[in-house]
Amino acid sequence: MWPVTAAGMAIQHLASRDTRMVRVLGGEGTDRMEGMSDGVFAIVLTLLVLQFEVPDVPASRLPAAVGDQETLLVSYLLSFVVGLYWIIHHNLFQSITGHDRVLLWLNLLFLLSISFLPYPTEIIGSYGTQFAWTVYAINFVLVGVLMTSVWAYATRAGFTDDRIDEQDARLISIRGLISPVVFVLSIVVATQSLSLAFFTPLLIIPLQWVWVRYYQRRTGASNVFQDAE
Repeated sequence: MWPVTAAGMAIQHLASRDTRMVRVLGGEGTDRMEGMSDGVFAIVLTLLVLQFEVPDVPASRLPAAVGDQETLLVSYLLSFVVGLYWIIHHNLFQSITGHDRVLLWLNLLFLLSISFLPYPTEIIGSYGTQFAWTVYAINFVLVGVLMTSVWAYATRAGFTDDRIDEQDARLISIRGLISPVVFVLSIVVATQSLSLAFFTPLLIIPLQWVWVRYYQRRTGASNVFQDAE
């Protein structure tokens, strides 16, 4: 009987320890998640601009050499939407009051997609092909989908504060999918015209405006999610 009892006690001890570990990975507050996220965003924004190199050419050829970087410049300007996602992330976490292991991992996956952006940005700046744009756009699709997944999980798991009801949560999730849908559309457009695909993401601006107007009429409220996502 003693070995059986000892084995049972050992199993209970391990289960208790696992429960404590899970509890440690969850709890109130998101300060550390936000701090790490802010750091990743700052590094990515810095890496994006470091892709530019001053052309090593005679002064007479400088305008042409700078013109050759047109594709890189356009992709850089589009990639600065990373700053937009920082605002979105900040706004969402104003209403996320707790976390658990799953939310931690979802946020890490979101940061992974953000931190990868300098690579496809440099690819499209160097090659400017349909394939390069597809890689670039897919990265942004993942960024948007993962950011929305963070919010959707937080609302389902009960980690949002009382200001957010079910209708608000659903509308905000829909807003998060605007950017991924537009970038998927840009991939389709790129099969016909790469130049037009570069400008397709500009559709995000009027679509966001339409969402804000609809949200205001539907909820009759003004909160952090309407300001600058």
